[in-house]
Amino acid sequence: MTPEARGARATAAAPAQPAGQPARRHAGGARSRLTVVDPRRLRLRARQRRARVLVAAAAVVALGSLGVVAAGQALVTSQQVRLDNLHQALSAAVAQDQDLQLSRAQLAAPSRILDVAERELHMVAPASVTYLVPVNPGPPVSAAADTQHTASTTRGGTNR
Repeated sequence: MTPEARGARATAAAPAQPAGQPARRHAGGARSRLTVVDPRRLRLRARQRRARVLVAAAAVVALGSLGVVAAGQALVTSQQVRLDNLHQALSAAVAQDQDLQLSRAQLAAPSRILDVAERELHMVAPASVTYLVPVNPGPPVSAAADTQHTASTTRGGTNR
């Protein structure tokens, strides 16, 4: 096929176009008209796009902040529960300590010790008490041995 024949075939297949308009080349349908866009309208659209992006960024920041606050509140709540549990455990330990101190004081009371000695150990109070007078026992045995040894060596004695 010659190029002229191809051009004639394409012209015959394509619908008639008004003069001064470009040929449509879309397979699916009508092509929109191309027009010159007003610069003010471009600036307006650009401002609107920036505003949408800014609103979306603000929404993301706000939601992120709310998430951080919620996480902080959850952390504070969990720590408060832990603190309450520790406070209860401390109160229980203080109460147990007081009970144990009271029991110890009751067990160490002289009247109870005397009662246990008489009932369980069958001890009785003596009718009379005899006190012994301290006696001077003299020097210790090791000091006496050293004294003898010193005396024998000064007299000229030998130890064999």
